[in-house]
Amino acid sequence: MELWPPFSKKRRSKRVKNDSISELPDALILQILSLLPTKDAFTTSILSKRWQYLWRSVYNFFIQCEDKSQTKNFISFVNYALDKSTCSKIINFHLDFTHLSKYESQLKFVDDELLFPISRWLSAAVKRNVENVVLLSDSYDYESIDLPDTIYKCSTLITLDLTRCTFNDEFSIDWKFLKTLKLNDLKLQDDIIVKILSGCPALENLEISEFYGLSHLEINSSNLKRLKFEDYSSYYDESDHPSLDIVAPNIQHLEISEDMYDLKCRLINVSSVVSAKLNFQMSCTSIAKGASSATCPNEHQVIRKLVQDYLHKLSNTTELTIGTWYTEVLMQFEEMSLPELKCKCLTLDLRITKFYFYGAIILLKASPHVESLNITMTTTLMDHRRCAFELGYLAKERDIYFLSSFGFPNLKNVKVFSSSKMCLKGNIEWDNDDLLKLSEFILMKATVLEKFTIISKRKTCKICSMKCASRYSLRLAEKLAGCSRSSTTSVIICQEGASHD
Repeated sequence: MELWPPFSKKRRSKRVKNDSISELPDALILQILSLLPTKDAFTTSILSKRWQYLWRSVYNFFIQCEDKSQTKNFISFVNYALDKSTCSKIINFHLDFTHLSKYESQLKFVDDELLFPISRWLSAAVKRNVENVVLLSDSYDYESIDLPDTIYKCSTLITLDLTRCTFNDEFSIDWKFLKTLKLNDLKLQDDIIVKILSGCPALENLEISEFYGLSHLEINSSNLKRLKFEDYSSYYDESDHPSLDIVAPNIQHLEISEDMYDLKCRLINVSSVVSAKLNFQMSCTSIAKGASSATCPNEHQVIRKLVQDYLHKLSNTTELTIGTWYTEVLMQFEEMSLPELKCKCLTLDLRITKFYFYGAIILLKASPHVESLNITMTTTLMDHRRCAFELGYLAKERDIYFLSSFGFPNLKNVKVFSSSKMCLKGNIEWDNDDLLKLSEFILMKATVLEKFTIISKRKTCKICSMKCASRYSLRLAEKLAGCSRSSTTSVIICQEGASHD
């Protein structure tokens, strides 16, 4: 058998006299080896006779095939490593199978049963009472993996992170100690999610991303506190009007982010939510499914009602994060009726566009209890095509003088974060900079403001090799320092390389 990574016994070196690592007890060396990628832990077997078999006792497996040309040797290595493993419990089993698509059809016999290599490896981990499993793939041409029968009864699991896996609806699930479940890039049917949840009584955190097929999610467990949806795979969903009803009366933390396309997520019951993040974007049907543009006004009416309903259902949250698309929807109708939001910490997660200012002001008007306001700016472009109806209301000129009567009676701290991964050089037109206008408006209306902090989270830009973000932050601080403010005690601070905390 050809092992991977290859090595020769001739390379085995003599122990160095001052080798302090080899003087450590086996238990500590084993702890160090278990933190390494499995191929690196295996390679240490050439160091000396003492190290020759230590790698077999590692309790973490971090396995990744980095080169498609080496997949055959890689499969042989993983088979060898698991066969020779002597640990009684695998703590972490992390497999990146991005480059294994060419060899998924290679079959293996285990106990007279045909299994794919990945299924075989999962079964081996289950036999060793695995606690945390991550199956990861970045390849979009990879077919779904059928989970082995043994994993459905793996009661030792604590966290499970699955990508492109298919659940067999004939098997019951017994994950009685599972606390975190992440399901990525897969089809989820309503009956399957019911079976999954019924088999996870201790589940605390559920994350679903790049999904389709799910129309109703009901969570009645008092243990499950965190629910996250990210990216809807509209390409695979054949429904003309996809929707997802969420019934989760005990959820405390809710997040819906990235691209939901035309999926209508409806919050039926989320009465216990204290922290919500709505950082997603949607497309009207004429864009998402190629429908007639004549339906746009009606479609946007539906979206408007959806946004209103979200704010009503989440009006009692103490922490709320709103994304750029949400602020743009608030611009759709000037007479939009919003509930009074009780949140004390509001985060505006904004992309640099010319559209968000008016919608952000409308949202702030509905948030009189806010004490801390975070504004995160990025130049990352929204992957969001716009229909003619949307472009029409976004381009409309608006008068904000009617907002002059309201203020921010409780706002004490404002933080503006320049956290972009893209270059800020040339992206800002100061004559039409909505962040500047928004900041000036806040300074004028915040009567008890104590600190207005502008933070550049990176020092040198990787693109222009200059301090473009820092320069922008400094210029913003200088401009704001000259504007009139009602709060004479507030101070403007400019920081570099600070965290979001």
